[in-house]
Order: sequence, then C-alpha cells, then structure tokens
Amino acid sequence: MSRVRNRSLSSFLADASVMDPPPGPAPAPRKAAPAGTPGAPAANPLENETARRMLEIAERLFAEHGVELVPLRQIVVEAGQRNRSALHYHFGSREALVSHLLNFRLAQVNVLRDRYLDEVEAAGLGGDVRTIVEASISALADTICDTPWGARYVKVLAQATLSPGLVNEEMIDPAAMSGVIRARRLIAAALPGIPRKVMHHRQQWFNQSVVYALAQWCQQSEGKPEQPPVADLADYCTAALTAPVSKGRRVWRSSKGRAA
Repeated sequence: MSRVRNRSLSSFLADASVMDPPPGPAPAPRKAAPAGTPGAPAANPLENETARRMLEIAERLFAEHGVELVPLRQIVVEAGQRNRSALHYHFGSREALVSHLLNFRLAQVNVLRDRYLDEVEAAGLGGDVRTIVEASISALADTICDTPWGARYVKVLAQATLSPGLVNEEMIDPAAMSGVIRARRLIAAALPGIPRKVMHHRQQWFNQSVVYALAQWCQQSEGKPEQPPVADLADYCTAALTAPVSKGRRVWRSSKGRAA
C-alpha cells in the first residue's frame, strides 16, 4: 500500500514556487474521489446545498474554536441534519472536510490574485519584487475586507498552514493554487542570485508570515473599522525575500559556543 506523503501547505507552496514550471497548459482541477474515499475530498459542495451548508458552518466553527477542537457532530447538528452520518457521506473525514474547504476558498482567492498579477505584468512590473509581494498579499487582504467569509477562512488557513495532519499535498488542488505559485515563481525569477535552497526557505517563511499576520490582524481588529496593514506587511516580506545571503553565522559567538 502506498503511503500518502503528509506535508504542510506552506512547504508545498514553497516547493512549487521554486520548481521549473512544467511544459504545456496549467494543471486541470483534480477530479473528486467517490464519497467516503479515505483522505479524499468529496464532490464540489456547490453541487449540493446540504454539503455547502455544512462546509460554511464548519468554516465558522473552525475559525471560532479551532479545527481540531470542533466535534464533527456539532457541524451536522447546526446544519439541521437529522442524519448524523451526513457529514461523513459528503466529505468522508475531518481531513477531507478541511481540504475541501481550503480548495473551495483558495479557488475564489486565486481568481483575484491572478487578476492582480495580470495587472502587475501588464504594467511591466513583473520583475519588481515589492510590487509582486503587495499584489499577492492584497488578494488575501481584499478577500478579508470584501467578503463575509474572508476573515473566517484566513483563521482556518493559519491553522492548516503548518499542520500536516490536516492538509497534505494529495489533497491540494493545483488549479486552486496557480495564482500563489505564479507569484512565488515571479519572485524567484526576479531574484536569480538567491540560492535555490535559500529561496525555498524564504518563500515558505513569506507564506507563513502573510497568513499568520493577517489571521492575527483579523482576531485583534474584529468589529473595528480598520484596514489590513498591507503596505507594512509587503515591506517586511520584501525585505526578508531580498536580504543578502550570509556567508556564515559565527559572527557573535565563539567557535565552540552556542547561541544564548
């Protein structure tokens, strides 16, 4: 039996961003596996009103209480389902439910991110790291501000970003990630002097910084008429991505010493 390779969403994005793009057209969305298939998302929730309702309730509860702390039965009850196996029928498992939720929302944010990147490249700024970074961040920040679900989604995304137990690369729809991967590849191409391994780490930290910073902002500014700190976050991430690569670390410690 083959073993699914669990890997964090952040690591997957960083890997994809520094790989050479495959020849041919962009990858097509993955076809859904039959309901109940272990570790596989169910059919598109838009095709079923009950599944869509459970997906949206799960998003709210996961954002409020934590993805791993919400009993699946609570989602079914709040969806008004008498059949306690309804969630298992439509999604199969908690991991598949989270995966389908992320794919569903990622696809929506992806459209906006691709549109912003189209504008960046049309303006001749496809090699400007600061502009690419701000465009990518703005897609998520604008989703938070302009949709009723954006803040809930980013809180769930923050929980899933580093959790291989909730998301793995077999569950991620490449088509839903095309805008993120496009932005990361533009950044890598604009910084050819950064070694591949270093770029991998920086891309991963970039993704984590944006997701966690915006999730924290959502938590702290809830109910307040504020705008996400996109410019400051873009400055911070750009500085990290473009920083000189150090040749050594033993500047402030002895050859046998350890960091304090």
